[in-house]
Amino acid sequence: MTKINALLLSATLLAMPLAVSGQAQAQQDTKDAPAAGGVAASAAEKQICKKDKEIGSRLASKKVCRTKAEWDEFYRQQRAETEQMQRNDMATKTPK
Repeated sequence: MTKINALLLSATLLAMPLAVSGQAQAQQDTKDAPAAGGVAASAAEKQICKKDKEIGSRLASKKVCRTKAEWDEFYRQQRAETEQMQRNDMATKTPK
């Protein structure tokens, strides 16, 4: 029984700094964050950067930065183009 108590005590002591640092981080985030209306606007305007690989090269890539709304629109357009190509491909392969 004492080994179990010692394990529980050590697990609790190890977890306490994590919980305290999480609370401190949450408090810091609330201090840095503007009013609720400003949070939504800044999150929508935040730039998200991704690496775009160059076709024909294993090493070359370029950095592309867009807002979340722009990335959503980009992926929506890519999906629409893919579906269109698939529909066109199926139209040419219909049985006669």
